[in-house]
Amino acid sequence: MLRLAEMETTVERMCAKGRPFGQIEGVIEAAPASDGQKAALWLLAWAHQEPRVQRRVAKEALAAAA
Repeated sequence: MLRLAEMETTVERMCAKGRPFGQIEGVIEAAPASDGQKAALWLLAWAHQEPRVQRRVAKEALAAAA
């Protein structure tokens, strides 16, 4: 099992390389971590996204929830 610090590094590296948010989200979802840890990693990835990407992802989530 990866430690949280290792997962944090993985997420930050993926963000730095410009990986698509969905790909990063998939890695987080597959991580052997608690729901709280996954939420924190997701927030970290979210913070690295450009505002236009944040809006698009939010709108996609709203559409999926409708």
